Amino acid sequence: MTIEQIKTELTLSQVLHYYHLKPDKNLRLSCPFHEDKTPSMQVYYRTHTAYCFSSNCKTHGKAMDVIDFIMYKESCTKHEAILKAKEVIGGGATAANQELTRIAVLTKMYTYFKNGVHNSKPAKEYIEQRSLSHEKTEIGYNSGQFHHGTRKDEALIKSCIEYGLLLDLGTKSRTGNPAYKPFGKWCIVFALRNKQGQIVSLYFRSIIDNNKCRHYYLKGRQGLYPRYPKVETKKLILTESIIDAASLLEQEAIKSKYKILSLYGTNGLTAEHIEAVSGLKELNEIIFFLNGDTPGIKAVEKYAPMLKGMLPSVK
Repeated sequence: MTIEQIKTELTLSQVLHYYHLKPDKNLRLSCPFHEDKTPSMQVYYRTHTAYCFSSNCKTHGKAMDVIDFIMYKESCTKHEAILKAKEVIGGGATAANQELTRIAVLTKMYTYFKNGVHNSKPAKEYIEQRSLSHEKTEIGYNSGQFHHGTRKDEALIKSCIEYGLLLDLGTKSRTGNPAYKPFGKWCIVFALRNKQGQIVSLYFRSIIDNNKCRHYYLKGRQGLYPRYPKVETKKLILTESIIDAASLLEQEAIKSKYKILSLYGTNGLTAEHIEAVSGLKELNEIIFFLNGDTPGIKAVEKYAPMLKGMLPSVK
């Protein structure tokens, strides 16, 4: 993998997530390379670069790309930073090339969707109606326009078709270009992540068809929301939906004491969920947070004994 390939596949958002760094709503963060009481580093997602404006910083005067950022964060050589970048992408010998491409494409598109929230009044209003905050919780919005400004980017369009974000209608638009139908148009978007914290799938929730509460998973669904619980997790709340999980994550009194993991509906305890939960060796309590209707009650009656059988010491 060349340096240019790394820069194409690895986004700055992915690097920051890897190092547990989260910019504020103005895309500023406290610089990790010097003592910084007031955020002095500006993040530029469009160019995938970062710049520290403090003269006290060893990086001052240099716009850092993803490799530079890793090099300074790891205090290593550029060659070592390149190897680390491949690791962050998932570029080890055991990873399939197709999987790497999927992660890179979905990570790039999720960054685009997150930026889309700021430009959509209807999305902001819906998010507020659900008592969520896109400033506290990672939420994207798909206006269905992402492919219009990059029609000449054939690689991006081809990837979006391959992974289900676009459907090729096989016809021409009014401009004479190929016509596509975007998946999950007018939906807020959440990321599903693998064990390494990489984005491997997306979940879409419609903001305009609230009566039917239409929601969609990208084809080839995999990953967990918000992420795999840490191995040292002691108390775990299982929610019925991703919206429920996002709601609980905004409650500091809950978030500080419990880890949250979303099921994918009342029939949505998957093998991946079971694998993740069974690996929590310090777990001592599981709480089901499902709707109190008949499907919710039946789901708890089904799943509680199943998990109890796997984890007999867990309450």
